[in-house]
Amino acid sequence: MLLDVESNEEFSLIRNSLGEFLDREWKTLGAKKDKVSDNKVKEIFEKIKDLGIFQLIKENRVYGLLINEILGENLLPGIVSTTAMLGLDYPVTIGVNYVPEADKAEMIITPRGIAKRDEVELKEVESPDPTLRIYKVNGGNWKKLELDFNRAVIMASAQIIGHGLATMKQIVEYAKNRVAFGKPIGSYQAIKHRVVDDVIGLELVRSRYILGNIENPYNLLNHAYRKAFRAALDSIQFHGGIGFTSDLDLHLHLKRIIALQKIFKIS
Repeated sequence: MLLDVESNEEFSLIRNSLGEFLDREWKTLGAKKDKVSDNKVKEIFEKIKDLGIFQLIKENRVYGLLINEILGENLLPGIVSTTAMLGLDYPVTIGVNYVPEADKAEMIITPRGIAKRDEVELKEVESPDPTLRIYKVNGGNWKKLELDFNRAVIMASAQIIGHGLATMKQIVEYAKNRVAFGKPIGSYQAIKHRVVDDVIGLELVRSRYILGNIENPYNLLNHAYRKAFRAALDSIQFHGGIGFTSDLDLHLHLKRIIALQKIFKIS
């Protein structure tokens, strides 16, 4: 099967270890993840590093993709997410013409190369995501990048899909329990058919990057963006009024999907 790796013993141990950590240190924040202090972000970064997650992402492509999905699904802080795209053990930010969380990064990576933060000319711009500060890259003292930038774009695609999967899991659970006209709303074709279409769309993107052989990583990222954006919008709509409030983190997933697409957009 395509995703047998998800159920193998080694990856199950990794996923369970990461899941236990997130349950204990991160998920308890609920929909208030945009209010986290910088000190808490640094603490989360160091603990994930100590778990060996960044190193594993660097060493194993498929595990790296699945872990990046998990990070997206759990809406981890921006500097954790960008560092995980390359699996480095120090805080980096990455993008094409825009980079997030440059204020927390030691190094900045673009297709032009790699540079120390204080060697890059940056201008903060309005961010679609309240959990991320985004900066426009105007220039820098770039050095040759020994890492594969395209790999980071593919990992970012996996994160985007992770955000989409998170919104689908929430609507599936909600649709089982929310009753309208005497039946769970998930029993109505208008909802269940859309949810199935959204999940299939996300899984098709997953099959592309898990199997590899990706000719154009930016095409993959745009494919991931379209499917995850649609899934997040549908989840918000099907939740009704509460889907548009800060009581749920659906809006944060949608905004992160939009921000990641902006960061890696070629103009």
